[in-house]
Amino acid sequence: MSVSRRAFHQKFGNGNVTAMDGNKLTIHFDKAGEKRAVDSFVERV
Repeated sequence: MSVSRRAFHQKFGNGNVTAMDGNKLTIHFDKAGEKRAVDSFVERV
């Protein structure tokens, strides 16, 4: 996963990766706003 890549989370939906810290991603989701998630809970879109 890389910064500015689209991602999908089961609970929060689609969003853009805005930052990475190891396996922790900061993602700005389209409907849920900015959240942090571990990369194993997120799929590439």
